[in-house]
Amino acid sequence: MAEQPSYDGVYITFPTGKLSLIEVQQIFSTIPFEVDLIDHTDHFTWYSNKPNREHVRTVDQLNETVEECHPKKVWPIVKGIIDSFKDGSRDSVSRPLFMKGHRVLIQYYALRDVDGSYLGTIEFTGSVEHILTAYENGGWSDASSGASKADGTTGTDADSGASEEEAAPAAAPATDATSGASEEEAAPATPAAPAVDATSGASEEEAASAAPAADADTGASDAPANPSKPGPFTYDL
Repeated sequence: MAEQPSYDGVYITFPTGKLSLIEVQQIFSTIPFEVDLIDHTDHFTWYSNKPNREHVRTVDQLNETVEECHPKKVWPIVKGIIDSFKDGSRDSVSRPLFMKGHRVLIQYYALRDVDGSYLGTIEFTGSVEHILTAYENGGWSDASSGASKADGTTGTDADSGASEEEAAPAAAPATDATSGASEEEAAPATPAAPAVDATSGASEEEAASAAPAADADTGASDAPANPSKPGPFTYDL
């Protein structure tokens, strides 16, 4: 059996080191993701005291049942995911969405003891805007070396100071040898037709426009709950 943590009144001693209660509290307040816990009896029992939470929690919500914390229309899905954690068929679920004007990732995990017994469900929620912005600005661009060639803002090579656009000037359009006219002049660009689904005949643009809008505060979609559908999910736990 794995070594269990112990508490001597000052420190909690883990197999990997020790922490004071103050350190434990401040770690949860400092990490960029907020954490909520639903225990093995399906009661909301704890949340991290992180400033500026995406999901505002209050102490008067503690010890409410999960069903009490959620609208009736999404309760079948909430119950389904918790049941899947309990029976071991799933260990995690993730949902990206927009909340309060920025991109957020919500992750749900089955909390288990060292023997695999179910202890509860934990929810991690946090903004990933800074991570996605770094990626979009050139972070991780050199996949072979692991070093980004961009400075994260301008696309400038960190070694030479030259941007990739300067290093690779655009090629001149090919010219027709007989008329002297370029192919660009001869063949004006035609807007591409939207891709059509081979089964339904519906284009991706039509499909995208038909998608239900998500609630900006909760991330919940206006679409009706479907407990048989594995995801994406239209609720937050």
